[in-house]
Amino acid sequence: MARSFTGARPLPLPHRAQRFAIVGWNFLVVYLRYKRVQKNKKLTPEERARAYSREHQRNAERIYRTAARLEGLLIKTCQFISSRADVAPPEYVAVLSRLQDQVPTRPFAQIEDQIERELGRRPDELFATFSRKPVASASLAQVHRATTHEGRDVAVKVQYPGIERTVETDLQNLSLLVRLLARIEKNYDFRWLMDEVCKYTPRELDFVMEGQSAERVAKDLRHRSDIHIPAVLWEYTARRVLVTDFVKGIKISDIPRLLEAGIDPNQVALIMTEAYCEQILVHGFFHADPHPGNLLVLPGPRVVFIDFGLSKDLPEGFRVNYARLTMAIMQQDDQGMADAFRALGFRTKSDDPQSLIALGRSFFEAAGPEAKPYVDADVMPEVNERLSRILTENPVTAIPPDILMIFRVIGLMSGLQKRLDSTVSMFDTIGPYAREQAEKHGRLPAGEAAG
Repeated sequence: MARSFTGARPLPLPHRAQRFAIVGWNFLVVYLRYKRVQKNKKLTPEERARAYSREHQRNAERIYRTAARLEGLLIKTCQFISSRADVAPPEYVAVLSRLQDQVPTRPFAQIEDQIERELGRRPDELFATFSRKPVASASLAQVHRATTHEGRDVAVKVQYPGIERTVETDLQNLSLLVRLLARIEKNYDFRWLMDEVCKYTPRELDFVMEGQSAERVAKDLRHRSDIHIPAVLWEYTARRVLVTDFVKGIKISDIPRLLEAGIDPNQVALIMTEAYCEQILVHGFFHADPHPGNLLVLPGPRVVFIDFGLSKDLPEGFRVNYARLTMAIMQQDDQGMADAFRALGFRTKSDDPQSLIALGRSFFEAAGPEAKPYVDADVMPEVNERLSRILTENPVTAIPPDILMIFRVIGLMSGLQKRLDSTVSMFDTIGPYAREQAEKHGRLPAGEAAG
């Protein structure tokens, strides 16, 4: 359940110049703190580790305070970082996880006015009951519980007034900072990722599109009794208001409550992994935002998917070549990896396939020697160092946009699997799906991949 922050409500949202100054200053402070530790050659390995841990804690608290004040896209970014328990420092996960369910709420008067603007009537006219206190709040909207005049228990998701302008401002500001970082630190060029964020984030503000995405995934997975997607009530839905059946489940990352309810977290991890394998490899359309706030668990167990604002549709050729890539990585087939990467649209500076092969191997090696179902943080520095060296010698010059959402989902699932202490093998789970699609479409021309 959402909780407001202690004390007064955050200051009114500053305009673009003020937001940029605040974010830019905090970005600079965090950067310089880490550089100071990095350049201190006198530290022993143990002292350096303690120094980084202290900076992780201080910087996470600073970022948390900034996001809590400015809200908007900054909160969504923090939610993403906190979901990556597999690679993000534990200090960041612990601090920024507060923004999964402690996002500041908006006054009810704003919510009431927004509903009237979108649906033409006020909440007390549309619904038999409407709770003034939200049951959840996120970066772009908050959710209120209500009852229809027919007695149906529903969740009413209402977009914050003015959030579109705030998101547009944040995208412009973050894009500028990412470009500056790329010039300062050549190994941290995330412009390609920021381009994809700019492309997809505005779609999250269209709740009609979100409702349609939810129905599409529900239809694709209707044969699975262990998956539940709340139904959309279209008569109460508009661009900035979305009404669905209300589901009271356990947050997927709340291990104590899962165990208390007699639910095996490992079974939950398996259901989640299978559901994503099927969405991506079989149907080519998937829920692309599996952070803990968007996945609930019911007895059975059943995994509940909510918030389809970020969803992705894959061209068939791309989906099939991704299945081929998966099979090549699992079989550690170097030539197969290089061919599949090229078919997907990856390009390198030279024709030497070693960069693509190294990229493929990194997925396999990230699980570590124990073949964990999530990224092994202990082996990641070594994997990243070797990958960085190879990519510097022969840079990847083109990355297909469609792959970024898949990488994001895999990363978020990896973080969730670590939280669930999962023993579910990603390779064993994804293997049958990838093999079936690769064989089913075995004659598909490679050139059709780019879709």
